[in-house]
Amino acid sequence: MSKLQTPRDWEGRAVSTVDLLLFIREQVNEGAILEMFLGSVNAHAMRAFIEGSSMALQYNGLPDREFQDFIVWLRDVKREWPEDGWVKKYLRELGGDHAAAIKKFLDFVAEFAATRKR
Repeated sequence: MSKLQTPRDWEGRAVSTVDLLLFIREQVNEGAILEMFLGSVNAHAMRAFIEGSSMALQYNGLPDREFQDFIVWLRDVKREWPEDGWVKKYLRELGGDHAAAIKKFLDFVAEFAATRKR
């Protein structure tokens, strides 16, 4: 198993939750296993990982505005943030497939990021 190399531009700066999720998506698409990030392929663990990342930034005085903008976009533009959350919705839609639910969420993160680069 190879060691993951984080992007050089992360050195000396706070990394947003969106950047972290894009990195995870890129690594998984290149063959890394989700377990390297989550311990197990579990959408609930991914949700907790995301919440922890965002909270850590906030507790360190660094508002995670881009992630909050993503949540608003996911809810208002894509209509993909129901009251019971993305995990339950995607697991329901995808027959309980945790990997597919996580991939769907990460794909939305990438779509959101692409809209910001225009």
